[in-house]
Amino acid sequence: MQKKDGHTHTMYSHHGSQEVLDAYIERAIVLGFDTYVVTEHAPLPEKFLANFVGPKESRDSSAMALSELEDYQNQVAHVQEKYGNQINIKRGFEVDYLLGYEPETKQFLQQHNDWIDEIVLSVHFLPDRHGNLIPIDYEPETLSQYFATELLMPQVLFAKYFDAVKQSVNFETGLDVPVRIGHITLIRKYQKYFDLPPFDDSVHRQITELLTLILEKGYELDFNAAGFSKPFNGESYPTFDIVAEAHQLGLPLVYGSDAHSVDALGLHFSEMAEFLENISVDK
Repeated sequence: MQKKDGHTHTMYSHHGSQEVLDAYIERAIVLGFDTYVVTEHAPLPEKFLANFVGPKESRDSSAMALSELEDYQNQVAHVQEKYGNQINIKRGFEVDYLLGYEPETKQFLQQHNDWIDEIVLSVHFLPDRHGNLIPIDYEPETLSQYFATELLMPQVLFAKYFDAVKQSVNFETGLDVPVRIGHITLIRKYQKYFDLPPFDDSVHRQITELLTLILEKGYELDFNAAGFSKPFNGESYPTFDIVAEAHQLGLPLVYGSDAHSVDALGLHFSEMAEFLENISVDK
């Protein structure tokens, strides 16, 4: 069985460690990974940054700066050359789906089409009541400031989030490379902080439709370990029940550590892989 990490980060995230990419790769080799996809947050559109509403720190730490892009690509080339005989290193980005900025996002992807091996397509920003795109995973205070009404009706917030994820899946990347839909239950990152309820039946139907759409598009699902380590979450993205449903549909699932530090590589891989193996036997 291939041991792949399909969602990883580097110092260019600006919300993780400053460890060099070499250290990540060396740790992945020690852990026995045979495929490693570097998926740093792609630079956000300049127009989006200029119009940004929300904490300035979240704007500046959400992704690499455009001025860092060449350095990032050079670092990926460096580790491919240095470690390529020990591990298969692939080039990629985690790409933000930003409602209203689809042309800018597609233009960026087309400009780097020849460089990209794989991408993770994620939703980190939702429109507030004024239409401003606000980060939903920066800190709980930001979520409560801009989505106070929705938090009083959590199922409305969930539905709004999954509508955005559906829009991301329908976004035409213009790429002919593997696309994974990232951490599709990220909206639950602060579930313990806000005492969020389980998804209701209506939201579960949304999720089922979303999984079917991802399958129809020929995309993969990011089976993301990061939520386990979040103090107000404690679950994988998505949760195991949704993973079981995705697996039953035949949707490809790829482990993602979503590591922003070397010590986060490989976390919970064994239990997540074991779960997939068990439901494969039961199928």
